[in-house]
Amino acid sequence: MARPIKKGIDYFNLDVDFLRDIKVRKIMRACGNQSIAVLICLLCNIYQDEGYYMTWDADMRFLVADDIGAKESAVQDVVLKASEVGFFDAEMFKQEKILTSKRIQENYKLASRQKKDSSILNKYRLPRVSNTDNGVSNVGNEVNNTDNPHSISEQSKSDNNKTNKTQPRDPRDRIQQEFTEQVWSIYPKKRDFQKAYDVYYAAKVEGVSLETIVAKINEYKAYLKLHGTGEYYTKSLENWLGGRGWMDEYDMTPPKPKGKASNGRKEVTPKWMQNGASQADSKPNSSDNQQDDMSDEDFLALVNSQEEAK
Repeated sequence: MARPIKKGIDYFNLDVDFLRDIKVRKIMRACGNQSIAVLICLLCNIYQDEGYYMTWDADMRFLVADDIGAKESAVQDVVLKASEVGFFDAEMFKQEKILTSKRIQENYKLASRQKKDSSILNKYRLPRVSNTDNGVSNVGNEVNNTDNPHSISEQSKSDNNKTNKTQPRDPRDRIQQEFTEQVWSIYPKKRDFQKAYDVYYAAKVEGVSLETIVAKINEYKAYLKLHGTGEYYTKSLENWLGGRGWMDEYDMTPPKPKGKASNGRKEVTPKWMQNGASQADSKPNSSDNQQDDMSDEDFLALVNSQEEAK
């Protein structure tokens, strides 16, 4: 009796920027960090069992939830969101109740190139995924059946380098280029590039435009200059983006000149100060003045009248 042909594969490649994939980020945002464990578990089951797809039913939902210690409802939410954003093919999930994608089928063809039969069932095969033994064909980038399945011809590399010197081919590279050249370069306080870029990437995933961010950065710089704010009190780019600085409104009213505040009262200088005399000198001596103006008899009469009054 012939040995059964193994369908699955023993390993699969996972991109180093897996967590930066916009589809993965949308799933994480909707379903939480636990969704990463769910996705990895789903991929492992797909590649290990059938190699390029997995039938999704109640039993499989239970097994995945049991493997990672999650609730079945949480696993189901991840699968639905993954199909919605294109991580898994939505039509195949809806019509055939299977989990697959063009990327999964391409990886399967590459990894199983030495098998006698690495074909994909026609009803599950997605467009542009070849069913021949020479691997996977993509528009404008054919992967040949050479000793190195990930190799690309030198001519292809040369052509790509010429074409993409100014414009990155991968959207993620384009986002990083615009961040470096148009955001990082103009911000007044530069600290951790990678952390700042991660927050910027998340903002782009949300749909915030480059023009909006650049305009608000320039407004923030004008605000700092207007108020004489030093670097110590300036937000780092990571904190500015994380705090959604592009939504802030900055008060561009010029600050009042510093100094003693005026309460509208005018200080009046006494006459004795204006003449340079002391306050003691300014007090009139009534008895002396009266004695100078009176005769001796009148002065004695005045004194006597004061004594009688006592």
